[in-house]
Amino acid sequence: MRKLTISSLVAVVITLHAAAASAQACLGLPSFVNGSVHANVAVFQLTDSVQSVAVGLGAGRPNHLFANIGGAQVTYEGFDEKSTLGFLEFGYQIPVSRLQLCPIAGGYLAAGPDDGLMKITSRVASAGLAAGLPITMGSFRIIPNAAFKYDYESTKFVEEGFEDETITSNSQGIDLGLGFVFADRFGLQPIVHLPLSSSDSDPSFGIFASVSFGWRAK
Repeated sequence: MRKLTISSLVAVVITLHAAAASAQACLGLPSFVNGSVHANVAVFQLTDSVQSVAVGLGAGRPNHLFANIGGAQVTYEGFDEKSTLGFLEFGYQIPVSRLQLCPIAGGYLAAGPDDGLMKITSRVASAGLAAGLPITMGSFRIIPNAAFKYDYESTKFVEEGFEDETITSNSQGIDLGLGFVFADRFGLQPIVHLPLSSSDSDPSFGIFASVSFGWRAK
């Protein structure tokens, strides 16, 4: 159970870092031009037995700062216990010719899954760089994008009658996405996460949807 918990939570927070941030072309999403607020939903298959659903709300300005806040729940096949995540992320959009680059950084706090008398909490700090190239065809846009991220994870185990244990680790990964954006308002994107630092971690896959609304950028 402990090995499952650590590897699954690490996969969750790494993958959600790509999925939850509203970064427009650099992450294959609608821009903030027509709507300065984004509502985001993501569903991921992290392993054969681990799934997650995330929701987030983002705000920002074109070629400027953006931020995102949200949460997620992770379910494990064969276990009643679940993990609950909360996250806060920031980034900055930088146009470079036809590309858009986004330095990104974020933090996560996860609780669970608890196993009997054992309580599990996890903290993650992450930073990286994302890039996207929008290809426009009328009101439709295709955005191939990629992101590299470095993560620092700390997982604490507290169990009655035993000394508390904290396990820390570092990891890196690449996220590849292909965004489909219509009318610069609605976005749908398949995403694959490729871990680089763990030989026994498999790729994870997900679908990310975003809708922009709110005031238009001046």
